Amino acid sequence: MDWKKTAERLASIAGEDWLPKRLSDRIDSVERLFVACSGGADSVFLSLFFAGLSRRKTNPGELTVLHFNHKLRGEESEKDERFVRDICGELGVAFVSDSWSRDDDAKAVSEEQARDARMNFFAKAIGSTNDDAAILTGHHADDIAETMLMRLSRGSGLQGLSAPREYSVGARGLRFIRPLLGLRKEQIVEWLEQAGATWREDASNREDVFYRNRLRKVVIPEWENASDRSPQTGAAQSRAFLEEDWRALDDCFEKSWLDAFDGEGTISWEKLLAMPRAFQRRTLNRLVSMVSKNGLTLSSMEALLEALRTGSTFKASVEGSHWISGSPESGRVEMVAEERVYDWSLQALPMDVSLCLPGGGLLRVREIELDRELKKEIRSGSISHDQSVFLSASGKQSCPLWVRPWSPGDAYRPMGRDASVKLKELFIDRKIPKQQRRLLPILVSDEGEILWAPGLPPNKGYRIGDNTTRALQLTYSK
Repeated sequence: MDWKKTAERLASIAGEDWLPKRLSDRIDSVERLFVACSGGADSVFLSLFFAGLSRRKTNPGELTVLHFNHKLRGEESEKDERFVRDICGELGVAFVSDSWSRDDDAKAVSEEQARDARMNFFAKAIGSTNDDAAILTGHHADDIAETMLMRLSRGSGLQGLSAPREYSVGARGLRFIRPLLGLRKEQIVEWLEQAGATWREDASNREDVFYRNRLRKVVIPEWENASDRSPQTGAAQSRAFLEEDWRALDDCFEKSWLDAFDGEGTISWEKLLAMPRAFQRRTLNRLVSMVSKNGLTLSSMEALLEALRTGSTFKASVEGSHWISGSPESGRVEMVAEERVYDWSLQALPMDVSLCLPGGGLLRVREIELDRELKKEIRSGSISHDQSVFLSASGKQSCPLWVRPWSPGDAYRPMGRDASVKLKELFIDRKIPKQQRRLLPILVSDEGEILWAPGLPPNKGYRIGDNTTRALQLTYSK
């Protein structure tokens, strides 16, 4: 195939009206332009169109096609690479490729792992100085609809629902431009066919292994049948509106952030409290992002926001030895470095403070007065031990309590037993999986006596009696 003539035909058939001027101007300003080309229809369209476009410009930017061979489909992956290389050779544009070298070739890989490998390749190909470079990718309107459904099912906010965006800066400062977001896949294919172009089809896109594929095969067709218009076009328009809202909120948030942040890692409690909840969430996320790329779990974030609302001191594990801590007494919210919670050895748990644990657990202890009805409910056994227990506070119990991880050999005398029992035996009886046991907090007294582990009965020596008037309520949630 004469790819130069094919590219010329494609440029003539498609024209340039489909490309928004804001994106055209951005692309024209790029000194080094890259196209990520897998060999599929959308990325072949980009390679052909922009190769022809750069030849027609008086001062064309340098164009390079990038191809990453994931080596997931055997010989088919090798054919993809040869196909893209041949196109570039005939078009006279630079071609850079690499392949995925994995130690666990026999194991299945996730979409996230494959994406990370691609990003590593892009960063390597472009180099450390990438301010003058941008990568064009073939995301189109159909991708938007699929991504939006995926993110809705995962509980994403504005930022997640406005992806993929026309322009974004990713990991390692890589800049991405997505010119095709306003086009349906069927339109791209129609133009390629009219120009006489061919492309590669990835058979794995028809498999049910990945979530996106299942949406594409099952959900999207039903959505199209049920809709009175193109859901892909509607999703693309919604994405654009959501991005507008997200950027507007981001601009407003920056002012709040600069007002509350002292420049050295501390946020004013008072100013954070005065922010809208959406800004509080962003502030906490940004503070945590200074030390961790993983961020807070959803349950930890909600716990911190609730602590703000009620004016309660909080402390949450973030990553390694890093914690986020805040209190109205100190007037600060800040990142602190302490022993990580996996090394819980005698981690103090003060009264009425929420402690957020790795794995998403939230632990809290408070002292309460017992009325007749609550005492009756506790003694009847109607309250589950999975999340909350009540211990007598009128005996030898002292504060603060302590929390640590389970250790082999741990034992105590739980309610309902006349003798001490190993925690391991109780975990097995209650069918608590091994991977969860290390994440469960073990509550102990000052003397080291085990009081409770979530999912198990509390220590029999601290049971609520007829004359008990005060109790410690221990609560664990995820």
